[in-house]
Amino acid sequence: MQQVTRERIAGLVLARPGRLLGMEPFMADVVQGIEEVFDGRRVSLLIEFAADIADEIATWQRWVANDHVDGIVMVDLRANDARLAELERLGVPAVLLGGPELQAPITNVLVDNAEGARAAVRALADLGHRDIARVSGPRDMLHCQARDDAFMETCAERDVQGRVIEGDYSEDAGREATRRLLTGSQVPTAVVYDNDLMAIGGLAAAKDLGVRIPDQLSVIAWDDTAVARLAHPPLSVVTVDVHGLGTIVGEAILTVMEGGEVTTYQVPKPTIRLAQSTAEPGTRLPADA
Repeated sequence: MQQVTRERIAGLVLARPGRLLGMEPFMADVVQGIEEVFDGRRVSLLIEFAADIADEIATWQRWVANDHVDGIVMVDLRANDARLAELERLGVPAVLLGGPELQAPITNVLVDNAEGARAAVRALADLGHRDIARVSGPRDMLHCQARDDAFMETCAERDVQGRVIEGDYSEDAGREATRRLLTGSQVPTAVVYDNDLMAIGGLAAAKDLGVRIPDQLSVIAWDDTAVARLAHPPLSVVTVDVHGLGTIVGEAILTVMEGGEVTTYQVPKPTIRLAQSTAEPGTRLPADA
């Protein structure tokens, strides 16, 4: 009798704060790209959510102990990330999405986060903005650090006043950070958000305060997703082909599960697509508004 080979499974754990109950649009698009690659190849994607990194590692350990997965996709590399050593200890094929190029023995799908931040500052500076804020994701994530550093460096190069406020990728974080920026003593004329959900929160805060987009405040969001395109006004974005990124991750995890060598995949550099949420600086909001 011919032996039936079981379906292979790749696992992905998303460590997210409690208020991000589902997948943000970026990760939903990545997952769609992965699943497109898996379709018809007897491979499935298992997704679980975790409260933090320790919980994520515990999930991996449970998966491996029970032979639940054949490979693991890791995202959101942190500084001094304990997950890299744990993946090596577990001995399971793995792919890292994002982060700097590593010496560690793991296949890596690289996104040039620094270039995206530089492009956002250049686009706004070319419009005439001289006071630009950035609402970042959690700063312990290395891709956020790369964006922060490139943002501040490019602001200095273009003689722009820059500052960074840390968020957590949630809409609430974007709303709160924007409220702080727009009611402070020095009000920026433009804000760059680390994802589309925080940008949506920023639009809501601006509306609450009577700040007109883009007349009084220009907005750029990271990630070219449906949420950004359907926002009011449609958001200018740092564009990465997120679905295409997912297909690269899908092919990469398939390759390592089949015994392929460790590889670094480079994806096209991010660019800027300007829409109705950006314009030349207009009427400045009074600091005491």
